[in-house]
Amino acid sequence: MSPGRKRATMDFVRPDEEAAAVRDAVRRPKFLDATTLTVSFRTDPDAVERLLSPGLEPADRPLARAEVVSVARSNCVGPFDGGGLYVRARHGDREGACCLSMPMSTDAAVRWGRETLGEPKKRAEVTLDRTGEGVRGTVRRRGERLVDIDARLTGSQEPRSGEATVFHYKYLPAASGEGFHTDPALVAVTLESEQTSAQRGSADLSLGSTVHDPLGSIPVETVRGVTCAETDIALSAEEVATVVPEAFEPYAFGVGMDDWLALANE
Repeated sequence: MSPGRKRATMDFVRPDEEAAAVRDAVRRPKFLDATTLTVSFRTDPDAVERLLSPGLEPADRPLARAEVVSVARSNCVGPFDGGGLYVRARHGDREGACCLSMPMSTDAAVRWGRETLGEPKKRAEVTLDRTGEGVRGTVRRRGERLVDIDARLTGSQEPRSGEATVFHYKYLPAASGEGFHTDPALVAVTLESEQTSAQRGSADLSLGSTVHDPLGSIPVETVRGVTCAETDIALSAEEVATVVPEAFEPYAFGVGMDDWLALANE
């Protein structure tokens, strides 16, 4: 079936050629005509060290970034809006960013990244609005504003193309409730980005929290800059290590999941 052709219905059992097409998309997801608003900032090195799960170590500089993105089309989940909070980290000699939170506007975008890559995705309300030189990116969840980027774009910069690494942990609790289905895996995602335009400027950044989303616990010490870019992004991924389950468990019930104990008491 050609990529642009729509099916009338979906069966419980997919034909072989459609299963092959899904495998191709999993191997090489693409997110196209994306507008990304990214703020980089310096944070507290002690906070970074406390948050990094086994298998990752702090990078040389305690840098972090927050972003809001609007994706116009993709080869896997359609259009969506999303956000992210990342801190610099490394695994061995490989440096990248550890993702702490990745709110998404659609169920499809949440399930794709969580189930294939271990991305800590949750449904949220995400908006990215531009008026002249001003750009506002916000993420709201459960009535609270988690990310607020108020940017002022002051000039253009040369569009960039390149690769970056983002680390995630892929895991699934065991059916019995004791430990995990298999040992948690550290996943390294390679993002290949090709910008078609880019602007820089200044921004105010604030991070908030809910009982399920402790983004506000990450100190924003110094905002280093903001960029707003039109970008095409392609992903590939590999599992680079497994993690001792007992050491990882305190992190598993923090980053990627809502607070089940709080939900039980609602």
